[in-house]
Amino acid sequence: MQSDNAMSLQWFFACPQFIEPLLANELSRYGAESVKIGHAGVQAWGDLRFGYRAMLWSRLASRATLQLAQGFGKDQAELQTLLDSIDWQQHLRPDGTLKVRFFGMNDDIRNTQFGAQWVKDQIGDQFRSQHGIRPSVSNTPDLVVVVNLHKGNASIGIELNQHSLHQRGYRDLDTHAPMRENLAAAVLIRSGWLELIASDAESVALIDPQCAAGTFLIEGALIALDIAPGLLREHTVAERWLGHDAELWSELYTEAQQRRATGFANAERFEFWGNDSDAAVMAARADWRSIDLPAARWTQCPLTAMPAPTIATTALAISSLPFEASANVVTLKPHYDALGMWMASLPPSYRGALFAEADAPLALTNLFYSKEYRFLNSETECKLYTFDKLMQKERPTVWISDDLANRISKNLRKLKGFIKQGHTDAYRVYDMDIPEYAIAVDRYADWLHVQEYAPPKTIDDKVAEQRLQQALLTLPTVLGVDPKKIVLKQRRQQKGKNQYEKQGRAEQALTVTEHGVHFKVNLTDYLDTGLFLDHRPMRYWLQQHSKGKKVLNLFCYTGTASVHAAIGAANRVDSVDMSATYLEWAKDNFALNGLQHDPYRRYRFIQANVLEWLYDCDEYYDLIFLDPPTFSNSKRMQDTFDVQRDHVALIDDAMRVLSPDGTLIFSNNFRKFKLDAEVENKYNVQDFRKQSLPLDFERDPKIHGCWLINHQ
Repeated sequence: MQSDNAMSLQWFFACPQFIEPLLANELSRYGAESVKIGHAGVQAWGDLRFGYRAMLWSRLASRATLQLAQGFGKDQAELQTLLDSIDWQQHLRPDGTLKVRFFGMNDDIRNTQFGAQWVKDQIGDQFRSQHGIRPSVSNTPDLVVVVNLHKGNASIGIELNQHSLHQRGYRDLDTHAPMRENLAAAVLIRSGWLELIASDAESVALIDPQCAAGTFLIEGALIALDIAPGLLREHTVAERWLGHDAELWSELYTEAQQRRATGFANAERFEFWGNDSDAAVMAARADWRSIDLPAARWTQCPLTAMPAPTIATTALAISSLPFEASANVVTLKPHYDALGMWMASLPPSYRGALFAEADAPLALTNLFYSKEYRFLNSETECKLYTFDKLMQKERPTVWISDDLANRISKNLRKLKGFIKQGHTDAYRVYDMDIPEYAIAVDRYADWLHVQEYAPPKTIDDKVAEQRLQQALLTLPTVLGVDPKKIVLKQRRQQKGKNQYEKQGRAEQALTVTEHGVHFKVNLTDYLDTGLFLDHRPMRYWLQQHSKGKKVLNLFCYTGTASVHAAIGAANRVDSVDMSATYLEWAKDNFALNGLQHDPYRRYRFIQANVLEWLYDCDEYYDLIFLDPPTFSNSKRMQDTFDVQRDHVALIDDAMRVLSPDGTLIFSNNFRKFKLDAEVENKYNVQDFRKQSLPLDFERDPKIHGCWLINHQ
């Protein structure tokens, strides 16, 4: 049946979060009687003409839902009442098709898939009771029913857009683009593009120096040339909805076609220029042509070789700042520098805008921004920075820290003899020597592993971030390292197994050397790298004292101490750890040193709970290396293992399997650790902390504790 297209209806238009006010303004321009801003959308009241116009013209909405009923929905009974209040035969044929989109939960419905099926059944039962047949389910339905539950209330509506309203028809659904078209439109509006179009400027240009998929340019052209997005989609409105007014839709569609023709007649006023350094610009150009937009300027060159800008009366230079969380400021700075310099070189009448992830270091451009706006690109927090005047700071931020550079140079002078000896190519060069630069810097061959410690609460986050950026830009200069070979991590206090859990999947693995022994380290995937540099002297001590002995390495981690013992000609080396991943890593370390062939089973890798395995162990060992974590989960202990609380029992268990003339090396990295007097009363204990501390860690004597323990 035809709906009364003059009747006021209630609508909900969905949109990306944080652009709701822009959508509300847009809907008001399209004839909404009133609007109410909600979360990720706007409620609007208006007749069918308004709803059709909004679906045809909206540049910001994602979906359009016509609300049919609202009320209580805390359980199935209340939701049933609400569903029954709707005469579904006004919207769908008995032999038609439908799909249900269900959101939220109530007392009875705890699963959205079940909720969608249940709602479909209730609607079907209404048809069956009157016609003997019921609509079927389809992925390309005549009608999409939308049910939302929230805090005991329910709303039921029908989605009248045939496809998502963010689509413009020129891009394949499978094509990945950095942002959706409606988000790009919102960014352009916030950047002042509408104001430039409405100005009395004789000529207006839109420029994207890093256009990638060209979304800003295409969306900007559609706005400037007054082209309705609905003209580009094959289907916009749900034409098989029984309330569809084909005559009204045709009228509005024809009007949009006429406006497009008028817009094309004024196209000479606008110029569009897209540039990128790679072939992406060709794909953008193809999309541009596919929707018959007027000729545009396309170039493919780096920012440092950009041709002269067009002589337009005014222009908007807009772009997305490249940024990846894994990238460091050193690799980003040249690009940001070039972009900032290029934008600052544009004519004074031009304005600018940069869209970036919230963590992107905009300061590297040295540009003054006028305003910033918050956006959400998919699930990524982003910001838009607008520039009323494109100018760089007269005194650019000093990105190289002389203080940090001088301190690292001083540390290197101290380590000169140590480095020259060539015992290892993995060592620490800086460890929070200057409080303002709260980082630790370790060198692994020709790579740097930088750990940022959480700044004190008294330090502003922006100040801390700027200091980190200064540090990262200083390191390549003072240490002669390729900026691309710097790995940054943020280190916070870890408990239990967190410090050993995988952090990512980049796997930047390389081999380093220590006293003639080769180790595999992974700088990216875990908080730690697989090699505790501060234990270097104790590993070498093991190598020197293992000949002909039976060695046990408990909590062996990646087996580095075990390899030293094997290289030192131990008769037997047992490595025990709960992690299969680290035991495989330990095997890799053995293989790196030619120890993979073991016909006599001298090297065993035992996956087990160390505490339980040790408790049940009935063998004896001449050397035991025991370096437990500060905290760990264990069935045998009460909830957790705490090295301070439980070390006496742990040492007792280890001493039970230590041969009469054997030595237990007990170590841990708990800074407040105190060895219980009971241990010193039972056994001969030698404090080995000073001897176990390497030269590159002398500034931090609490990095670990170490004791040699023998039977009395």
